[in-house]
Amino acid sequence: MNHRQPATDLTTVLDGDHRELERLCTELELGQGSPENRKDLADHLIGALVRHTVAEEPYLDGAGDLAEADGLMRQLEGAGPQETRFERLLGGLIRTVRRHVRDEGPEAVARIRRDWSPDRRGELGQALVEAREAAATLPHPGLADRMPQADQLRPGPGFVDRVRGALDPASGGTTAAG
Repeated sequence: MNHRQPATDLTTVLDGDHRELERLCTELELGQGSPENRKDLADHLIGALVRHTVAEEPYLDGAGDLAEADGLMRQLEGAGPQETRFERLLGGLIRTVRRHVRDEGPEAVARIRRDWSPDRRGELGQALVEAREAAATLPHPGLADRMPQADQLRPGPGFVDRVRGALDPASGGTTAAG
């Protein structure tokens, strides 16, 4: 009998995140496209990584690769694609993401599989999917009166915090862990 996990099982969602993060890293490592296109792709990686971090952090043991990645993302969001530090920071972020995908992430997924029932994993996965869908439309509470809603989750300075804020239950968003 096949016990296939539903698409919304939290472990299935997190494993999918890991595959997407790996794909984005590979695409960035190919080094193709104009500096502006690389910056757009780096911003896409940052957005995907922040969404993944918010989902997976509650299941990790303290600071690790994702904490290191957070610092690199914050530096990278302020670096222009023509600056020499852009490629250095991006390389550091890619190495950190790859380390997470290879080591830390699978450990968290295994812990979740071991500790929680399939029903609970399904509930958490569904909550995560719903939170991500809602975050794309939720205004960041700190910006709602100063910036048009359509601009609130666009890349640029503060992007990491805006994505986190959109997914944070304390600021009006929701997460699977909440």
